[in-house]
Amino acid sequence: MFDPTVFDNLKVVIEGYIYDMDIDHQISVTDRSDIIDLAKMSRQYSISYKGLKNKRKTAKFLIEMPHHELSSELLQTTRKHGCKVTLVFMESQDSKEYDEILYRKLKKIWGEYHPVSLFITKELTMTSFYYHHKYKVEFQTMFGEDDLEALLQIVDHSIVLLGLTSKK
Repeated sequence: MFDPTVFDNLKVVIEGYIYDMDIDHQISVTDRSDIIDLAKMSRQYSISYKGLKNKRKTAKFLIEMPHHELSSELLQTTRKHGCKVTLVFMESQDSKEYDEILYRKLKKIWGEYHPVSLFITKELTMTSFYYHHKYKVEFQTMFGEDDLEALLQIVDHSIVLLGLTSKK
């Protein structure tokens, strides 16, 4: 048996919280990824979900522990360890017009302290084209086990921004 890292503990709580909402029919989990990068010695976990009524937008909650954080925790060279968190909203449509309301809300909620970016790409096929919109919030603080409540609030905000009601 191994001693779980901060990453493991945060991942389990976030994953359980989001899956509870899926079981309660508040959201639908659409994808999940748990990566151990042996080249960079880092960990990354992401879980994607969308609303049951509005299926155009998808939210992705990403948590990662870079090598320097992981090694300092395993070697016990620092007291406080943390993970990086990123929140992404994605949608595809036939117009390059993005959801200005969502972008403004992201900037209002988190933009003062955390960068909010909008990426618009155009996908061309032989018969059609689509625009992919990606709204990204990169949190600048490292989250540890003492920050679980703040992480759950980020999840709750993401669900509200998808147009849903939160569990809390």
